[in-house]
Amino acid sequence: MKRQNILSGFGIILAVGSAWGLVEFGAGLGLQKCATLMTGAILTGLSFFWLSLIWSVSKRLVPVLMIMAIAMAFKWLDAMLLHVAWNHGSVLNPMFAFFTAMAGFIILIALFKKGFFKNLINRILIGGGAAIIATAMFPLVRFATGIPACTYAATNIPLAIYTAPVAILIAMITVPLGYKAAIWLHDEALMGDPVRPATLFSRLWSPALFVASVIIIIAVRMI
Repeated sequence: MKRQNILSGFGIILAVGSAWGLVEFGAGLGLQKCATLMTGAILTGLSFFWLSLIWSVSKRLVPVLMIMAIAMAFKWLDAMLLHVAWNHGSVLNPMFAFFTAMAGFIILIALFKKGFFKNLINRILIGGGAAIIATAMFPLVRFATGIPACTYAATNIPLAIYTAPVAILIAMITVPLGYKAAIWLHDEALMGDPVRPATLFSRLWSPALFVASVIIIIAVRMI
């Protein structure tokens, strides 16, 4: 896939960031309490789908940062609707999880470089390695936000470490899936027929997804 201009690709960035934020919201990752046993691990693993998809489309770091920022904005919107302080641990700690996932992914991309696009095995290894880094980094959240990570019942083991194998396994699946989704978007949705003018749907689907996601969050929290 050819490298896309960041501005011309803003539609896919907005859509992917919105989808990521909506999934995090839908999973109910604790604006009131610590995550349930496997919720954090599952969401960590799923986050690599969005990172892999946008990297596969753009091959640039800035879009990766942008989708993380959009997902964080959704988290702040949810906090505002629940009248939770923007710097509360139930808000900042999940955001730190977004950051660790992104950091792990970028580190593995830097190590593999163009190997990401060469074969499936490389993408599986990148997913597993990125998840290892992300889960290993998460206990540092205490120093970043001032609020310690949730721990496994009756132990001092951070929940992110205890459930790390689940996150790693999911990431080994979601990174290749993100790449496959990017190929589909490139071949079927984004490129389309170069002779025909862009349809109304092709111009508006991304902002429509963003607006719909915001409306869903507001509606759910107001009920």
